Amino acid sequence: MIRVLIADDHEMIRNGLSSLLRGEPNILVVDTAENGKEALEICSSRQIDVVLMDIMMPEMNGMEATLAIKEKYPTINVLAVTISDEPRFIKEILQAGASGYILKHSTKEEIIRAIVDVAEDKQYFSTDVLTKISGEFAKGDKAKNPMLTKKEAEVLRLIAQEFTNQEIADKLDCGIRTVDTHKRNLIKKLEVKNVVGLVKYALKMGVVAE
Repeated sequence: MIRVLIADDHEMIRNGLSSLLRGEPNILVVDTAENGKEALEICSSRQIDVVLMDIMMPEMNGMEATLAIKEKYPTINVLAVTISDEPRFIKEILQAGASGYILKHSTKEEIIRAIVDVAEDKQYFSTDVLTKISGEFAKGDKAKNPMLTKKEAEVLRLIAQEFTNQEIADKLDCGIRTVDTHKRNLIKKLEVKNVVGLVKYALKMGVVAE
């Protein structure tokens, strides 16, 4: 059973997420919090596996709360659930220790999938978020990221947008083998296992615009 805490300063959102998750056989909403400070207090007294964390909250915002939770309770994982896809917010909360980032308009299926992945110590980004930050990544110049060529950055952007190898080859007017080579080079250069790892690298290196 995945024990969830919902932290959001809007009662309608807290109630909406609680209702959405009610009845899910493997997910239990343990409690809700109106701000980051309250979320931190609940984590100290209740068994929590995943915190659904809003970003903009009074008392203590989502970034501050995430940082405090990960420092004090490292086994608790945080999933950002917010209305904003601003790259700077994505960067800040991931650097604070969040394991994923999805938008509030995500479908029920995606929210559940994100919770399950984060609970299993995986990372999860909604498609909208991946597209946003990979697009910013592709804009990075060589001064910020001397390791990647422009072509590799473009391949990364298309991978994040869920294009197949054939579709990427068609868009870049090259062969599938060339796409495979670019993908292998990206993974090798950045020492990651998958697309999520590539995105994390981009954020960590400050390629995402402030």
